[in-house]
Amino acid sequence: MTFDQLGYSADKATPAGPTPTDDGPAVALRLVTTYDDRTRRVDIALSGAESVAIEDGETTTFPTERLWPVVRELLPPMQQLKADPEGRPATDHRNPGPGFAEECRAFVALATVVDERVSVRTWLATDDELWSVTPQADGSTDISPAPDGAVADLLVWDVTAALEVLVAEAERRAS
Repeated sequence: MTFDQLGYSADKATPAGPTPTDDGPAVALRLVTTYDDRTRRVDIALSGAESVAIEDGETTTFPTERLWPVVRELLPPMQQLKADPEGRPATDHRNPGPGFAEECRAFVALATVVDERVSVRTWLATDDELWSVTPQADGSTDISPAPDGAVADLLVWDVTAALEVLVAEAERRAS
């Protein structure tokens, strides 16, 4: 689905990178998805009431309050990835079984950046399950089941945390 189909304005100009629509500081997101042998990379800059998404040189503005609906439409067409945020509890921890790599149909990585701080979340989806992929302090990787809606829940969580950092920095500068 294109941004035009979502009803947002698109400009085919190729910018140097995500550019906020006002002079204030921005929260930057990078969404990378792979599904059916197609990889998409979308950069999003959140700043004020209007945000900017950039994919393949196409710049699209959208109301910041519509962040989740915009991101949801960019995700692979799998219910567990597109489920709305509901703060669902984590599922019981278990390791993926034999053949897990072959069962994976989609990959999603979402990075949230504010100033020098970066948070990266990664998921894999099989036909019927969502799995969180988390690096561990010892260098290993934990792959465990995640509830439907985890992508939305953590997007909201990470963007809220990034905005809190910006508010705290503005308050510190003002005092």
